[in-house]
Amino acid sequence: MTASDPTAAAPLLDGGYDELFPSNLLIVTGKGGVGKTTVAASLALAGRASGRRTLLVEVEGRQGFSRTFGTQPWDYTEREFRPGLWGVAVDPTEAVYEYLELFYGLKRVQWVMERSNALDFVTTAAPGLRDLLLIGKIYEIEARKRDDGRRQYDLIVVDAPPTGRIVPFLQAPEGVTEIVRVGPIKRQAGQIRDMLTNPRRTTAIITTLLEEMPVREASEGIAALRSADIAVGPVIANQVRAPRLDPSAATTLTALGAEGLRERAEAAGATMSGRTAGLALDLVATHTARVALQRELRAELAANCGVPVLSLPLLTGATFDAADLEVLADVLALQIGEDGPRGVDLLGDALPGFLDPEASA
Repeated sequence: MTASDPTAAAPLLDGGYDELFPSNLLIVTGKGGVGKTTVAASLALAGRASGRRTLLVEVEGRQGFSRTFGTQPWDYTEREFRPGLWGVAVDPTEAVYEYLELFYGLKRVQWVMERSNALDFVTTAAPGLRDLLLIGKIYEIEARKRDDGRRQYDLIVVDAPPTGRIVPFLQAPEGVTEIVRVGPIKRQAGQIRDMLTNPRRTTAIITTLLEEMPVREASEGIAALRSADIAVGPVIANQVRAPRLDPSAATTLTALGAEGLRERAEAAGATMSGRTAGLALDLVATHTARVALQRELRAELAANCGVPVLSLPLLTGATFDAADLEVLADVLALQIGEDGPRGVDLLGDALPGFLDPEASA
């Protein structure tokens, strides 16, 4: 199934890629453990598939992207690791050195600071300064222009801190200006604030699991971001189980019971013990209940937050690598009526029900 398939579910975003990527900067966040790094990488691949020059940014130093994409460890230098897709790890230490050299002309300051423990003083003297410098580097990249006047990158995807820290992280410019009232730090903080609160330049994407606690935190995170004047895009639900069984079939199997299922199997020439039949029905019940709960939480999230909810499937392979990310990017693209990087039909007959929750109701 592709975006042009007339049997495809109606797109969840009428504007396709332009609506998914309405700004230059995407801030991807979510409760710890929901897979925001996976979602950020999938969004970056989708951005690349849309023809946008895309930069993927890591700010927490975990090297998750380099492992998944099979590249050398990322550092402070932007590198194109696939055609049209660049990566960079923004390190606060490097950001401090760059800032001091850029605004104060302090060359070769790194050697002095490393040996005097001055860096710890610089980043603790003003609360939020470390975060401000991280965001400041992102601001510098976002504002950069090519020779023809276009931005250097059409899309910048940031794997940001989790929802519990995202608002203080993004409000670091305001916190610093309350302490530092003059000079380049105050000026840059104001410029960063302007970028973050401009919906044409910055959009936040919340990642969640369709489970009660992550959904609650996603709703709270969206409310907090809006209170901070940060535009919020669609929620992306990760690790969603595709409906593999038609509801009417599940009802029929449940009505048969273990003994009835065993008898049906034997009548069809298969051998099935009563225990096996019971286990099979337990799996049917568990799967049906899980899909129903996902559907309920998805609807609750969309209603409470007023934004579309896109979904990424649970992948159960022994390994997870860049090929899996491309499949996830394909699923994202299908939901918004676009073609993804590979056009892989991962879910087969379950795809319509996965893309259109009402189809499995």
